[in-house]
Amino acid sequence: MKKNMLMILVLSICIMPSIAFGAGLCCQLSSGVQESLAGVAAPGEGDLSLQFNYSFSKMDEFKQGSSTRSLDEAKTYVKPDGSTYTSLPVAMDMVKYTVTAGYGFNSKLKAFVSVPYLRNTMEMTSYQGMMMGWMDMTMQPVSGVGDVTAMALYRVYTDRELRPSDALTIGLGLKAATGSSTETTSTGRLVHAHMQPGTGSWDPLLSVIYTKMLESLQLQADATYQYTMRNRQGYEFGDSLAAGLTTRYAVIREVGITAGLTYLHVGKADDRDGRYYNPATNSSLMDDPANTGGDSIWFSPGLQVFPVRNLSFDAKFQVPLYENVNGIQLVSRYRMLFGLAYAF
Repeated sequence: MKKNMLMILVLSICIMPSIAFGAGLCCQLSSGVQESLAGVAAPGEGDLSLQFNYSFSKMDEFKQGSSTRSLDEAKTYVKPDGSTYTSLPVAMDMVKYTVTAGYGFNSKLKAFVSVPYLRNTMEMTSYQGMMMGWMDMTMQPVSGVGDVTAMALYRVYTDRELRPSDALTIGLGLKAATGSSTETTSTGRLVHAHMQPGTGSWDPLLSVIYTKMLESLQLQADATYQYTMRNRQGYEFGDSLAAGLTTRYAVIREVGITAGLTYLHVGKADDRDGRYYNPATNSSLMDDPANTGGDSIWFSPGLQVFPVRNLSFDAKFQVPLYENVNGIQLVSRYRMLFGLAYAF
């Protein structure tokens, strides 16, 4: 049981993009599976696994392209039409709690259902005119159940059934539009699309994972594509592609250390009907779809512990090594993830 659990654990480390960060690059990756399958104790044949994950993302710096910008520079950023923004984010915290259930139909097929709960908070500054200047404020927290994701993993190749050294797995999934995408502020205006608990769209997911098992070292290469659909409000988040390399070294049987590199590409969002951003009435940097999407590379050291049979603990710290964003964006400084899982 434990041998099978450890093998599937490695297959699952990076099945989904484990990066879901700051205002532009981050929030468009809204599938809960990106955390819930990071270190999940996947079930064996006929078994059930249950996992709880916590993630915290800290966003408090600006990027324009690949260059870091100060808050003062963001205040004077000139849009293509020659105007400037009068409402800016200063810092944003994103917290996500995710519960994931998995079932092993047989030695090759595993399925997961992931349910996230999100709480987003943001500090802002707004220009009130020549007499008052820039005024700081705190946005009312936005929280609620997010988009439920279902994912199936199927091992299409292995060199041998027992203790395989090579394995190829594909994953197919769907992110459902279960989270609210119509939360409003006290003035009745829609909250920034990327701070909503859900996206309002049904998005298919495709993953390919190759795993190499050595004595005490396990290597994995994977890629995941999320194809986003337009929601009922006319907003479409950008498609995303994540490609990762991950290694796990077993220090002892009960403890392993991990390290990973992930390349993430997120496309620019589109607000077709201007429900979230109408440039004639809205001068918020956060709401402008021009300030969404880009490319980044992330480094993710981590620790995995198996204190007792069938129980696993996973901790990971993620930092950006490179970011190149569209427009100007508030981006993540770091992200922490913790997971506790049990296979029945």
